[in-house]
Amino acid sequence: MNRTTVGGPEIGGGRGAGGVVVLADPAGAGSGTVAPLLADALQPSVHLRAEDFQRAVRQGYVPAHLPEARRQNTTALAATAQAAFAFATGGYQVVVEAAVGPTALDAFRRESRTTGAALHYVVLRSPGTPAAPGPLERHAVDAEPVAPERTAEAVLAGLAQRSFLLGW
Repeated sequence: MNRTTVGGPEIGGGRGAGGVVVLADPAGAGSGTVAPLLADALQPSVHLRAEDFQRAVRQGYVPAHLPEARRQNTTALAATAQAAFAFATGGYQVVVEAAVGPTALDAFRRESRTTGAALHYVVLRSPGTPAAPGPLERHAVDAEPVAPERTAEAVLAGLAQRSFLLGW
């Protein structure tokens, strides 16, 4: 057992590095509640919110939903990925709370390849949302808004089985 397996599933691949879990909820399915629960279950752990990196811009901030915010959003997401993988290479298991779709994962994939730390991608799906077509369906977890602990347990079980692994 190395330093990334204490108290939770091994998400780092057993290389002495931690791993990164990108927890997305494009429909507002509860990542703000589930992410801290995941981080509490993984040891040692770090919880990062991509939104905090966007809001770090003090002068010239553009609301993230506007088209002219593209450069800001891309830069903030790259900074989030770099910070996440810096912690992971230090042996931490990192939960990143981010509203990112599969096409926005490039910065995380790049950092995973560069550092050798594992990357997991989990999408929380709101109740009643139809299944996503294609291979990313295996990354979806039905969120239980009234029982976020159950959602966190489902994610942890999937992490232990490497169901959400995207790569190194």
